[in-house]
Amino acid sequence: MAKTSVKDFLSRFVKPLVAGGELHVGAPIPLPDVARWESELGEASVETVDVDDARTAVLSTLVCRPPAFLLEGDELSLAAGLHNALFLVHPRADQWSVSDRQRRKIIDSSLAMVSQPLTHNRTRVMARHALLHNLMSLTRRDITVSWWTGRARFQGQKPPTRLTAWKGMRRVREDVTIVDFDELLAVPDTAPVIATLLRRTPLTQLLDAHPGAPPLHWEDAVFLLRDAELARAIAYRLVPDAAPKEQITGPARLAAAYEQMLERAPDEGDVRAVGAFLVHLNALFCLAELNLREPGAKSPLISTVLSAETAGQRPRGLATLFALPGALAVVDPRLAMPPGIADLPALAQRWKVHRAQTAELLGEAVIDALAARLRRHFRLAMRDPAEVVQLSRSPGVAGE
Repeated sequence: MAKTSVKDFLSRFVKPLVAGGELHVGAPIPLPDVARWESELGEASVETVDVDDARTAVLSTLVCRPPAFLLEGDELSLAAGLHNALFLVHPRADQWSVSDRQRRKIIDSSLAMVSQPLTHNRTRVMARHALLHNLMSLTRRDITVSWWTGRARFQGQKPPTRLTAWKGMRRVREDVTIVDFDELLAVPDTAPVIATLLRRTPLTQLLDAHPGAPPLHWEDAVFLLRDAELARAIAYRLVPDAAPKEQITGPARLAAAYEQMLERAPDEGDVRAVGAFLVHLNALFCLAELNLREPGAKSPLISTVLSAETAGQRPRGLATLFALPGALAVVDPRLAMPPGIADLPALAQRWKVHRAQTAELLGEAVIDALAARLRRHFRLAMRDPAEVVQLSRSPGVAGE
């Protein structure tokens, strides 16, 4: 069998992964092939430029000036690992006589491919996100064709025209089923590979998520909140102009990850940074209600998602999300409200309404319990900045 070239892999799998379209999944890619492809990238300049142009287009809606980058070996390995994970759930995998031992070998090689070093480099982080931004949106389109004498199912493939011709006379019917992330990449064989892969692209985890995706580790992603442009883009993506349930889905997921973070031993600065970010998301909920006719009216959003009727259906993390400003007001008031809100009377009024309504629907006990959990991580005593930084009375003389 002829070996697959890096040009074919880039054009048939990587480019549609980035730009959208049909991904062609073939036989599993061995580790030596990926190493060979890395050395052949220079001979695939046309295909590489196509992929990088598609990635730049993805990032153009995220940042003002997408950085210049070039497809590198680590990204090639990430894509190859994803390809092999998709092979494991390919409808024809069983027909290719893949034994249990071979499946285990494919899983191990895929894990090796996606276990690339973590990076905090801004350019590399964005390049990886642009490569994998469609990961949790991957679907397979299965079509069942039935006619007067039989039926056939085509998984991820188009049925031949000979079966769909003369629909009226042969009573041809096509039923389409969409297989999404849960059945493709959250199954036992692929879940470890995808969990490892997602930890290598934390920006993707913050911007996009699927209910079946592995939980976010805030320790891997908190550095992104210290980049003002990226943090702003993440916040606006998380709070869409949509129905209440859709507005709170992303923020609640991140608040649930924050709960898990508090159960570990994170750096205090990271706890503060994530807490401040979630408080900022609360401010965006207020900002979206500035057009209400009655400035002091109760929040329609909070009334819907925190009502007693929906208590048993609340997504995990939702109570923490809305209780956090009140809890931080007890632990460290400087983080309890984003700066600048008090300077805008209308926004300050909405903030006050939200906090009072949250306390009424959740109860003070929930807020106090969260404050107690936060207090365990806030080891540094609150001090006035003037006490920490003292200016000298004369040049060259400190601490007078």
